[in-house]
Amino acid sequence: MAKRLNFLILLSLFIIPILPTIVLPYILPSSQIIEIMTNKFAPIKTLTINQHTKIKDLHQKKETAFGEMISLSSPYLYRSEIPGQPGKRLIIHNNSKTMRIVNERLTYDEESYDFIYRFFLLSHDPERLLAMLNEVGIDTDKVSLTRFEGTIAYLIGGKNEENARLLVDKELFFPLLLKYGDYRFRFSNYIEFMEHTWYPFQIVYSYKGEIIEEYTVMDIKANLPIDVSLFDILLIRNNFIQSKLKQQEE
Repeated sequence: MAKRLNFLILLSLFIIPILPTIVLPYILPSSQIIEIMTNKFAPIKTLTINQHTKIKDLHQKKETAFGEMISLSSPYLYRSEIPGQPGKRLIIHNNSKTMRIVNERLTYDEESYDFIYRFFLLSHDPERLLAMLNEVGIDTDKVSLTRFEGTIAYLIGGKNEENARLLVDKELFFPLLLKYGDYRFRFSNYIEFMEHTWYPFQIVYSYKGEIIEEYTVMDIKANLPIDVSLFDILLIRNNFIQSKLKQQEE
């Protein structure tokens, strides 16, 4: 009996020190991860960004760089344009619709999720943001831990590389990567541009594994008043069409 007791004591002394190493880490549910992430950007109602944009034309194998002005208003308003040259490149997103004017041509005027990555970084309703992730194919019921470029992150979505997914820094709760369909957005170089408020000064947009556009923040201001008519797709489309008709008449 004494030998059995001594054996059990020795066994417990051996097992207890290794228990912490075999206990699995607690993983937050996606709803809580998204809520904490959105709280990081809750102070940001509007953004005015002066950015350096670099576009790669894979067909012609050339690269174009220019300055671009970005206007964002929570929750779903986005506008980008080349200052003084709106006909060169003008993109407006309002709720679920996107309009693009490139080189004086209306190239896109439909519904899209192209700018969901921008709305992560504004004041947003966590439940609606979670629903948007589901809408683009991310399985928000699946959450795991992964390592991304040396950073431990929460992975929301499937673990396979082809799966739609969102990666969120485990410690800072900043979005690191968004992938759905053939689209991939990488967020990096987070800088505190006002007290307790951070923003990724580098965003890389890839399509089918190829880098298409890179955005680098040159200047950023939050919560300035923005004229909502800047996001009125119907008004701007009609003005553009009228302008083209007038040019043709002349």
